[in-house]
Amino acid sequence: MKYLRLSWEDVERQCLALARDIKRKGVPFDIIVGIARGGWVPARLLSDMLDSDELHTMRVKFYTGIGEVAEKPVILHPTQIDVSGKKVLLVDDIADTGKSLSMAKKHLEERGAGDIFVVTLIKKPGSEVVPDLYVTETDAWVIFPWEVRETVRLILRKAKSREEAEEELARAGLSLELLPDC
Repeated sequence: MKYLRLSWEDVERQCLALARDIKRKGVPFDIIVGIARGGWVPARLLSDMLDSDELHTMRVKFYTGIGEVAEKPVILHPTQIDVSGKKVLLVDDIADTGKSLSMAKKHLEERGAGDIFVVTLIKKPGSEVVPDLYVTETDAWVIFPWEVRETVRLILRKAKSREEAEEELARAGLSLELLPDC
């Protein structure tokens, strides 16, 4: 598997690029909705960069492991704010399959949201949803800085031996030293 490991600085630069594009294009929005868990950090950074304290969340779960998905995404926590007629900036970290974004967008539409503008840091070539704005396109498995230890644990669980795990971790630019219990 091919990996792309992002640093906190990479994420901040990508969010800054999104914020600049949003401002340059004059994208109107009333609220920002970050999709938990991956969209939380980019949504918070964008709320700061765009000077908006109207930051809200919803949680959609789809991935069960590295490259492994459930049958379909599930909304674990719907958005708790009234979005009727509001222009929503919907933020996630990645448009991978696009199924989570599609479900989140549908959820907001069903709740009466007005325009929904979708932004992600990364877009995968096969995503069924093409974000209105994104920074990078890749076919690699992306490792965000807020999920490094989770990725190490998933690789360990999937590996048949410690040696196999260490080889896969090396390919991903990770090591067992990233876990507090190793």
